[in-house]
Amino acid sequence: MFSFSKREKIMIAIIGLLIVLNIIQYFKYSVTDRNDSYQLLLDTQTEQVQQQEKESSQIDQNTQEQNYYVVYVCGNVRKPGVYELPSSSRVNDAVEKAGGLLPNSDLNAINLAEKIQDGQKIYIPKIGEIQNQTILSSQTTQNTPNFPGQSGKININTASKEELKTLDRIGDKLAERIIEYRQTHGPFKSIEEIKNVNGIGDKIFEAIKDSITVQ
Repeated sequence: MFSFSKREKIMIAIIGLLIVLNIIQYFKYSVTDRNDSYQLLLDTQTEQVQQQEKESSQIDQNTQEQNYYVVYVCGNVRKPGVYELPSSSRVNDAVEKAGGLLPNSDLNAINLAEKIQDGQKIYIPKIGEIQNQTILSSQTTQNTPNFPGQSGKININTASKEELKTLDRIGDKLAERIIEYRQTHGPFKSIEEIKNVNGIGDKIFEAIKDSITVQ
């Protein structure tokens, strides 16, 4: 019968022990790697969920912070009335909210691309309506007696385009913008308000302030 010497037995025992240790080490690192991979996957998924929640919260916050304006749409539209729209809306959006334009609307008298303002009155005239109002205003101005201190002044709430053009530094474009502004926003409450008209700044106002009035 084959037998091992004492030294050989010791060597075999040592080799067996090393094999067992290697097996234990292998399983130990294998489990650790799996745990690390699982933890990495879990951390990645958690980060993605947190990012999605953050983006969703920002969207909700932006929606809540969005301002809304109230405007009054009237004139030649299908459903005149008071409407609430986002502050970034244009006059065209307000008109659509009011059911859209009726036939014979004078699109040259309004700026559909203009941004709306809170409390704004948007009036849609019919074709020829402004011209008729201008003629009536001109006749009224001619028949109105001059009062002390107002002789020769132009009433910017009723003046026609031609009358406005008699003012210093007011040409066709500015005269049309003045008429468009009062049609959109209503009568001027003070002569200083004319500076709200696009193109009329402090210098032009200084040149015309002694020649204009509001009634």
